[in-house]
Amino acid sequence: MLFEDYSALLLVGHAVGALLCVALSTHLLVWLRRWSRGTVRHGSIRRFAVWSAVAYATTMLLGMALYPTYKVRVRAEYLENPTAISRATEENAEAARRAMARNQESRRFRSGISGSAKPLPPLDVDQRQTIEIRADRKITRAAKLMRWFDVKEHWSALGLILAGALLLLLWVAPSEKPQRGIARSTLALALASAAIAWSAAIIGVLVTAARSVAGI
Repeated sequence: MLFEDYSALLLVGHAVGALLCVALSTHLLVWLRRWSRGTVRHGSIRRFAVWSAVAYATTMLLGMALYPTYKVRVRAEYLENPTAISRATEENAEAARRAMARNQESRRFRSGISGSAKPLPPLDVDQRQTIEIRADRKITRAAKLMRWFDVKEHWSALGLILAGALLLLLWVAPSEKPQRGIARSTLALALASAAIAWSAAIIGVLVTAARSVAGI
């Protein structure tokens, strides 16, 4: 797959870009309120609008480079695969049991208690049911994450368009205190752009927490 070998680097760049996008779009929204009151210079607002649009575009380009890896390694191999989720849940539970047994053996050794470690007992009915319930919850959560991610992709494209429209409007707006219509329009565009940036970043973090393209 294209850029799969660079997925970790791209993911870091995408995360940094998303952070900048959230910070700049939010900061621009705050400054636009001050600009509408005539307390901030128009040139400063323009610069923040440029940086915000660039951050949006850069983050989307990095996301597009990551998407083929996400679609195969994250979505197809894990989020859309209930068997893989169940198997991963069982493996994590078994790894936790083994880690707990090693910890108990280490404590026995430090306490000076002799004797060999006891083998791990097989899982009882309650433990198996707990693992199955946990796997079912993860499968349901994975289906929701996929839907949220699809929505995020479409809304992110809209956010880029809004950031560009905001930049264009600020570029042609007069440098003095803006008229009420222009002030309201810029505030509405900035608010929508910032809200999309925040929601996209949160959804991206949730998907990465479930399965990362760089954690293969």
